[in-house]
Amino acid sequence: MNSIILDELYKNLGKYVTSDKMCKRLGISRIAVWNRIKNLQKLGYKIEGKRSVGYILKEEAKDILIPYEIKRRLNTEMFGKRIEYFRLTSSTMDEAEYLIERDENVDGTIIVAEEQTSGRGRQKRKWLSPQGENIYVSLIFKPNNMNVSDSIALMFAISIAIREALSDFGVEDAKIKWPNDVMVGDKKIAGVLVETKSESGVLNYAIIGFGINVNMSQMPEELKDKATSIKIETNTHIDRATLLSNILYYFENLVKMLTKQGRRSIFDLWRKYNNTLGRRVEVITDKDKFEGVAKDIDENGFLLVDTGDDVKKVITANSVRFLQ
Repeated sequence: MNSIILDELYKNLGKYVTSDKMCKRLGISRIAVWNRIKNLQKLGYKIEGKRSVGYILKEEAKDILIPYEIKRRLNTEMFGKRIEYFRLTSSTMDEAEYLIERDENVDGTIIVAEEQTSGRGRQKRKWLSPQGENIYVSLIFKPNNMNVSDSIALMFAISIAIREALSDFGVEDAKIKWPNDVMVGDKKIAGVLVETKSESGVLNYAIIGFGINVNMSQMPEELKDKATSIKIETNTHIDRATLLSNILYYFENLVKMLTKQGRRSIFDLWRKYNNTLGRRVEVITDKDKFEGVAKDIDENGFLLVDTGDDVKKVITANSVRFLQ
């Protein structure tokens, strides 16, 4: 019903819509309409009511991250066709897993949360998830005939999509750190997590999660030297629904590129936007710790590090730390 009210208000933006018209469209009483209007006002909509006249939406919504506003901005064919929204959840990755278990029709679904109590990144690291300031999203993707070895290409693709969307909002110098962080300088602004299920080397589905620091005006003391946000970098409050729709648009096109041209096309773009190759790094894995120069990525997207004695292939790492 809220979508019907918003449809009418947007269609008559800056003009009054009578209560009678709302009641007839919704089939509810004036009091019920007023209660729904109050709920929309609490979300942040600039709606005013005048007795015997009706309701007016004074301006378009700014930074209201609900399915209605996301769909208004979407320009995708598949990603975002279904949106599951949570004001509070443990993590969007958890919600995606639950949804896959109980529903087969979930390809292209995005799960959006305003706040997470247990947001996570790679290696089960906790992702700071305050309410109403950032973007926390997981996308369910069921590819046709995509190999499990393309998983890292999907991780690179969503990182590239985030980097391109950040540029739309004035963050021009964002770079991608292998394998999954989007950085401004040496500070993290976004992180990506891809979890997959496969059978006989073929991907059944991928859950592509990402968190972006958007409208945080300051970082906790322990993260000031490690993390940043779009607002900190640009001194601008960002409309998160528009940012998210841009990311989904770029990502959908990158997935099409991956499907048609193969992972090399994605890897070439990653090389263009990365901040890792050519730098001296320390790599910590479950079994090893070593230093060297990050030389390149191989045909599977694994990092190649020249230690001086040999070239080590890094498949997974607990940490890749820049030494210079």
